Amino acid sequence: MIKFLMKFQKVLFIAPATEFGAYPPLGILSVAAYLREKGFEVGVTDYSGLKLTKEKVKRDISKFNPDIVAIGVLTGPGLTRAIMVSDIAKELNKIVVWGGPHPTILPHLTLSHPAIDAVIMGEGEYSLEEYLAYLNGSNQEPKGMGLKISNKIKITPAQDKFIDINTKPMPAWELIKDIDKYFPYSKYNYVLLEANRGCPYKCGFCHHANEDVKSYGGKFRNLSAKRLLEQFDYVKTLTKKHISRMDIGGDMHLTNQSFTEQFVKELKESGRHIGWHTVSRFDVMTEKMVDLISDAGCEGIMLGCESGSPRIQRMLGKTIILDKAKKITKKLRDSGIMVTITYMMGHPDETSEEINLTKKFMKEISADQNLLQIYRPFPGTPYFDLCLRENKLQMPKSLKEYVTFGVLGHHANISKVPVSVLLREFYKENAYEQTRYFINQQRFFLKKQMYDQFFDHFKNNKFTFKIKEFLTVSAR
Repeated sequence: MIKFLMKFQKVLFIAPATEFGAYPPLGILSVAAYLREKGFEVGVTDYSGLKLTKEKVKRDISKFNPDIVAIGVLTGPGLTRAIMVSDIAKELNKIVVWGGPHPTILPHLTLSHPAIDAVIMGEGEYSLEEYLAYLNGSNQEPKGMGLKISNKIKITPAQDKFIDINTKPMPAWELIKDIDKYFPYSKYNYVLLEANRGCPYKCGFCHHANEDVKSYGGKFRNLSAKRLLEQFDYVKTLTKKHISRMDIGGDMHLTNQSFTEQFVKELKESGRHIGWHTVSRFDVMTEKMVDLISDAGCEGIMLGCESGSPRIQRMLGKTIILDKAKKITKKLRDSGIMVTITYMMGHPDETSEEINLTKKFMKEISADQNLLQIYRPFPGTPYFDLCLRENKLQMPKSLKEYVTFGVLGHHANISKVPVSVLLREFYKENAYEQTRYFINQQRFFLKKQMYDQFFDHFKNNKFTFKIKEFLTVSAR
């Protein structure tokens, strides 16, 4: 469509996020770059890590004066700000579109809010382009969306095409006006990069187990190391801050040895010496993979375990052999790689005996951090559906009721362990594990001469983060 004939051509992307830390809105940066390449005028505003007022939001939207305000949304505390931004945008007569995991899983509830005109379900590049064409007169309805037409909600079929993440435009990092907020230290900053999309697994507590997320989001895709390094170098040109490391794990990264070999090969061929953090699983990790990544500069890895119970492992499709996990973890740590292993208490029908099995795993697999969570319900997942069937929670009737989801203190007990016992076990174990991790993390910072991080970690750590988040959300 010829540009001067398009009534809707300016899009302002907004990441409301929360004030609890600054994180680049990677999905938004990708979609913004794609639309710009197609001839649309785009802007990006990221409110993560900042306190937010209605006056600031109104000023920012009015200054760019977009036709459409596109908002990236996660379930949880960020919803309060997303709703506020949407209401203000609607007051300014803008079309409001939501994208991200929350509207993908809950399109009808999202569209029931009067300020929201449409939602993108799953991947955004092609769907938003088609929606803009639709607004500009195309007779073809966009795929992968929820639309509000004459006050009626219509969910369109899933997209039949998905972006090639290795050939799409470079994410539009240059549209972030205050990029330095992501790099708070004088030296050795990490940059969070989009290294993949989706997840090939379906853990029952995770949004990736949701059928709409799977069908509307497309298959799992990994970015090549060559393309990743291009992103890394591009971000470095936009700031004077010292950046030496990449956080590239996402929800899942190292899925098999073949990909790991190719990824490491490209990293080493670049001749670069860049530290990086990644994500994998014990059931796919091999000793050969440990050798490969340690030789290519990997400094940290997160591995999902979730439970020491064979029954729960089978339920999650994540069978873990204890002896293998111990061997892999030891080899990783002996190679200088910090190991984080994720666990959770409160699985469906979990017993006290199964919690003890998890505690046994945590003790015998000697990680730098055992990241222990207690089950907190997220919509659209198998665990969440079980909560509803067993009347462990009431289905929220509005967007605002989802604000506390994912926050420490919001639980639904679907285990066989009394709530008081479950909470006691969780807080007791977590206090010990996070104290141990704090010490290990400080040792890592000293070893790598990351002195700014060392001193900052005394006041900004997982204890202080959760306390601030809980107090702030509880006060609303």
